[in-house]
Amino acid sequence: MTAGAIRHPGEIYLVVRTRSILACVIHWVLFCSVVTLAVTGAYIAWPSYYFGKGEAYATFTMADIRYYHFLAATFMMTSLLVRFYLAFTESCHKDIKQFLPTPRNIKNAVQLAYHFATGRGKHPHYRFVNPLGGLGIFLISASLFIMVCTGFLMYLPAETPGTIWHSWAFSIAHSLGGLQIVRLIHHVVMYVIIALVLIHVYMQIWKNSVYTESDISSIIAGYKLFPLRQIGHFADYYGIKLREKPPSTEEMDSASEPVPAREPPG
Repeated sequence: MTAGAIRHPGEIYLVVRTRSILACVIHWVLFCSVVTLAVTGAYIAWPSYYFGKGEAYATFTMADIRYYHFLAATFMMTSLLVRFYLAFTESCHKDIKQFLPTPRNIKNAVQLAYHFATGRGKHPHYRFVNPLGGLGIFLISASLFIMVCTGFLMYLPAETPGTIWHSWAFSIAHSLGGLQIVRLIHHVVMYVIIALVLIHVYMQIWKNSVYTESDISSIIAGYKLFPLRQIGHFADYYGIKLREKPPSTEEMDSASEPVPAREPPG
């Protein structure tokens, strides 16, 4: 559970393993993919903004940018699928239910949001993913799924007429109101993802500056810092069962070690 201890005046901190290296790698592959998709998507939507008037295809720039866009989408979809699979395995502590918008997660997320916004209320410590961050990841993942679907709907109608992919894409796009509506949805959701990512990054920097949990380092190296007195009081709950009772106060107290009193200097 721990890899070492760091002592500060009046407190003992433990270095706690929270994520596997594979989970960290998947996170950064997904992050780089989303950034690449946003940049290349902006060029595909407004090529004249970058090169002035005229057709971008004259220098094959559009073809190159579309290639990078599709390549980043491939990495993004692969990362999401792998992480979704790992969420049901022990390597990621079966944390699938920490990302689901269950009533319990929504309630705890609201409590955390209130605490972060006002400095008041409860601030339970989570070893892995807190409910507020989990719901944020859920919203980002759902938005990315919409982006994949609308992206394919805009691309597949350009396939050879008469193929099954062309027929399906054309029918679905037509039922949504046409390709322009699909394109509008694609663009609007892109701004939603950008806003969610910016909020996520800001929250991690803010939490890393105010608290000792060091969330940023945990997604780079897989470790967090926790005071020894909090080790038995993690609010996480694990396993696939959605109805799991949290440990009692007595069980949490027995799992924590008392912090020795600090002797006055001299």
